[in-house]
Amino acid sequence: MRPDHTDEHTQRTQQRPGTNGASQNGSSPHTNGSVKSETNGHHTNGNGEEAMRARNKEPFFGHDREEVTRIVLQSLSDMGFRGAAEQLSRESGYELEIPSVAAFRNAVLDGKWEEAESLLFGVETVDLDEGGVSLGNGHSNPSSFRKTSGDRLSFGSQNGSSRHGLPLAEGADTTLLRFHLRQQKYLELLERRDLTSALSVLRNELTPLKTDVGRLHFLSSLVMCPTIADLRRQADWDGVSGCSRTVLLSEISKYISPSVMIPEHRLATLLTNVQEEQIRNCRYHNTTVPPSLYTPHDCSADDFPLHTLLELSHHTDEVWHLEFSHDGGLLATAGRDGLVCVYDTIRWRLKHEFREHERNHRHTPSSVTSSIPHASSTDDRGVCFIAFSPDDTHLISCSKTNDFVIVNVITGQRVALVDDFDYPISTAAWLPDSKYFVIGSQSSQKPLGLYSLANCVSARPSNSRTPELHSWREPPWRSQSSDSSPGTFRITDCSVNTEGSRMAATTLDNRILLFSLEERDAYRKLADWKMDDKLTSINFSKDGEVLLVNMNEGRVLALNSETGEEVKRYEGMVQKGFVIRSGFGGAGEGCVVSGSEDSKVLIWRRSTGAPVAALDAHAPGAVNAVAWHPRDERVFASAGDDRRVRIWTSAAAIRANEGSGNGLDKWNDNGVFMSGRNGNGNGNGARPSGLEGRGSRSFAFGAR
Repeated sequence: MRPDHTDEHTQRTQQRPGTNGASQNGSSPHTNGSVKSETNGHHTNGNGEEAMRARNKEPFFGHDREEVTRIVLQSLSDMGFRGAAEQLSRESGYELEIPSVAAFRNAVLDGKWEEAESLLFGVETVDLDEGGVSLGNGHSNPSSFRKTSGDRLSFGSQNGSSRHGLPLAEGADTTLLRFHLRQQKYLELLERRDLTSALSVLRNELTPLKTDVGRLHFLSSLVMCPTIADLRRQADWDGVSGCSRTVLLSEISKYISPSVMIPEHRLATLLTNVQEEQIRNCRYHNTTVPPSLYTPHDCSADDFPLHTLLELSHHTDEVWHLEFSHDGGLLATAGRDGLVCVYDTIRWRLKHEFREHERNHRHTPSSVTSSIPHASSTDDRGVCFIAFSPDDTHLISCSKTNDFVIVNVITGQRVALVDDFDYPISTAAWLPDSKYFVIGSQSSQKPLGLYSLANCVSARPSNSRTPELHSWREPPWRSQSSDSSPGTFRITDCSVNTEGSRMAATTLDNRILLFSLEERDAYRKLADWKMDDKLTSINFSKDGEVLLVNMNEGRVLALNSETGEEVKRYEGMVQKGFVIRSGFGGAGEGCVVSGSEDSKVLIWRRSTGAPVAALDAHAPGAVNAVAWHPRDERVFASAGDDRRVRIWTSAAAIRANEGSGNGLDKWNDNGVFMSGRNGNGNGNGARPSGLEGRGSRSFAFGAR
């Protein structure tokens, strides 16, 4: 909270009465709850003052009255109601901050580093009579912080004095706090190009603290930055003109005792905690709109996607994978029949059918032991993975026929075919620029590779020249070791984080590999975590902090993407021998959803692992994959062994659909469901080919 330096406020603050019950000159009436009694030209407090003091000691509905009042004072100041804050301070007798805290705040924000350090840790010579900020407003006389009448709060020099410094929170590291202050001082000197003074601070003030040697080496390297912009970029620091001082103050304030310096925006933090707790306890929460503070929060099951809106039935065999485009306007599906279907989600019409892999079919070696869905040594067909480019113009499909195809989903034309693999292609993941992508395969020679769309488009099928830009393998190509080296891995799935800086991949030998995607970082391996069972799918969360993995024995795990530590476990899914995929979904990725071998779709709360629903979906076979609509939290899709793709939505949306009579055109131009419809949009109830309405039982199960 930055002080508001106004002389007008200073004058008002200094003229404020120094006691709480007597008029200063014996002439002004007292209006703060005491009984007026004239005696020799001045007022005495009387019983009203005693009543006020007693009232100030009483808990506020079980909470400490002083704490509540000071938090309200801070909040009023945060919201700009400074006059109201001053009035509350006068009436309650409580102040927000002691003078030394206010002086410390000003010293940091004004860049007075020696003064700030002295105020924080204590020194004999600091004189606080020149400053002090009440309510974060600017300047005031320290006497206004020391209410002396009755039991009013008084932060005298014994609590946070200049001699003893500010009281610190338990466990505060004073060396680290000094380092933060001096580091800011050093960076500001570099920004001013005062290199002599900066080096003096580095040698004489930072180095003697004997903190992180690596950090000191990094700070010393900043001297070589040719420009201020380069300094700010390398230091990840926005300079004096930015928010660096405010950020520093916020960080240090965490280590000062809250009895004298309330953590920033404390009321807002408490309210946020209440809202987050309500969301955690809300089983069907599925919105990014914060809950109201006025009433208890509880979402209705009617607004959660628990019901089938329609079925898509163009596939003639098991459906193994599906994915929405990033804008939600398209849904792609793929399966054992080798068919790739692309649907327009505005009206759920089939837009494209691709059978490109069948045209390039080659027999898979009979010796392959594959983790591709439901594979056997004699089953060498099927599309097992599809991936939209981030700009939604291209779709990669990966096949068990040892090739991958790229199609333009706008024109419906194939633009590339790469078939120089000796084992099935298992997975693909695009980088954010839509120009590059990663391909994972069962091949030990080409398990994981980085490709360019442009190179793939220009390459001819079966060409000996590979369009691969980089290959990750163990041992690397430069090694003389044979392909059968124990270190060689084979890929089952991979995922790229939103920034395109990291890639995670799962292997046949139950490992999770983490790689850098930065060329300047030499695409190096960042981590290698050994898991205790077969891994079949992996996904980054949007923020890149969590990896979601499916494992045999019915385990869905959320892992810290930096350390590999288990963050949360989601129970109830059945998985023993087939590839089952999971994903994040719902508003703000607040849910985890997975298929299951017992024909169910399972949904959990992401933050707690609490089950939301177990939906009967694709009996009698497995649910192989699920995908949540990226723009409409009320819609997700599932794919199963029953040859069907189901579109799920909420009961409220279905009721609105049934009452509208307007058909599937109730989906807007972004593919977001507006009110729903089970028909085909022509108003006569007829269904387009391959589309089953809600409640249909016309399943035609294929052979397992």
